[in-house]
Amino acid sequence: MASPLSLLTSADAVRAAIAECDQLGRDEFLKKYGYKNSRLYPLEYQGNIYDSKAIAGVAYGYEHGTPLKASEFNGGVATVIPALARLGFNVMEANNPSIALVKGTTYFRKDLLAKYGGQLQCGIWTPKEFPVVLLFTGDNGKNYGYRDGWTEDGVFLYTGEGQTGDMTFTNGNLAIREHRNNGKDLLLFEDLGKGKGVRYIGLFECGSWHEKNGYDKKNQKRKLIIFNLIPVETAATDIETQLEAVNTSQSFEDLRAAAYAASKTNKAGSKASETKRSWYERSAKVSNYVLKRSKGICEACDQPAPFMKKNGTPYLEPHHTRRLADNGLDHPIWVGAICPTCHRRIHSGQDGIEWNKQLQTRLKKKEEEIGLLPTE
Repeated sequence: MASPLSLLTSADAVRAAIAECDQLGRDEFLKKYGYKNSRLYPLEYQGNIYDSKAIAGVAYGYEHGTPLKASEFNGGVATVIPALARLGFNVMEANNPSIALVKGTTYFRKDLLAKYGGQLQCGIWTPKEFPVVLLFTGDNGKNYGYRDGWTEDGVFLYTGEGQTGDMTFTNGNLAIREHRNNGKDLLLFEDLGKGKGVRYIGLFECGSWHEKNGYDKKNQKRKLIIFNLIPVETAATDIETQLEAVNTSQSFEDLRAAAYAASKTNKAGSKASETKRSWYERSAKVSNYVLKRSKGICEACDQPAPFMKKNGTPYLEPHHTRRLADNGLDHPIWVGAICPTCHRRIHSGQDGIEWNKQLQTRLKKKEEEIGLLPTE
């Protein structure tokens, strides 16, 4: 069945919808016609950003008499983008926040909310349209007997959310613990004080978590959840840990079982300071397994590794297909061993998104053919 937007043929109708949005303001315009924010595919017109689906639906009304309801058509790549592009308008695909944000730059929460979505009054945001979790840290924790901050070995201790009673793994706390399973990156911001904005610290992943005693806003004793966050990069080269390499003479089955076990986010042992070492060790287990699985062949293009490393193993780079954090832990079904050319193609190429989707399909098929292991 053809989309009703195939009948949208008037650029003047689109401009009329844009003019009405300017007159009413974005929020009132969306409320009037029953649309939600369109953050993934914004319409850019004369330097301003508009909600593409709402503009298209209202423009249909200007041309044909009755605006389309949001439930009457789908938004995005298949419908709205070609309909508006056909009339000369530019609809963009919004960058993943992990790409768009710049470390050390100050932003304002209201702008982050408008662009990515979230829960304004919370310290942990879980946008619905982007594969990220936004974390905010500041001095307000000292009012409740805790303070976030760095350890000597470069781990950031981040306290979970919940103002009264024991902290539990619900809402934002659950989102942090399960971020790898859900294919989401953790983005950390430092609150600079009222009216001063928040500074983007960077991309992290949860190495482990632990509990400690503290107090709630009523000064009652309770348990706090502390997440041990490790900074990661958006594009890794070959993983080289500071530790002794995992014994790659292990059988394929043993390497695979170790990689599956390593991908889980566990409660820290008695010494939380060992989080970073444990994280590197577990990352190496995943890396060693996917390299063994590849048999020295790029899992994206089926070409042999471009050269052999000094230790005699093929040079391939680990790529996390669901997240931008390309070093660290993930379930092996989402990590591919690929050549540098394919890696750069995915991150920087015009067809990078499709190439990445193709790799996801390949990895899933490969793991299913081997036989998936239980993750619990």
